[in-house]
Amino acid sequence: MSSKSKNDLKVIYEDDDVIVMQAPDDKSLENLVLSIINRKGRPVSWKELRRELSGLAGEDRLRKVLISLIERDVVVEMIDGSFGIKGMETNYIPLRIKKRVRPLVPSKFRARWGPLISSKGSIAAAIQALKASKEGKKHEVGLT
Repeated sequence: MSSKSKNDLKVIYEDDDVIVMQAPDDKSLENLVLSIINRKGRPVSWKELRRELSGLAGEDRLRKVLISLIERDVVVEMIDGSFGIKGMETNYIPLRIKKRVRPLVPSKFRARWGPLISSKGSIAAAIQALKASKEGKKHEVGLT
């Protein structure tokens, strides 16, 4: 975890070997999630978020916070299952071809990605098409 994130939490006990901090409340956890995404500058996977927040928040709390952020349109669940700040989806090139089985907020996921998935026939095909189109645009920009 970054030092900025650590500074946002109240230290309960500290010695040469151990630092014990108060667990973040939901609002602080939201801010931590957003700061992780901002710091990385790209959408992050569930696994990355869990690793960064291990010891501070369990999977259930992390899932609850992500659902809240997605429902409020602060965070977008990308087609490949990673999580980015709203607007990142316009330039994002998916890293994985396979998406996990269930989105956190199915209605938002369907609204954002449903037409593309329907037109391509599957999530994997939609991811491949999106990746190809984004990489093609990146190459076109480099040529001009």
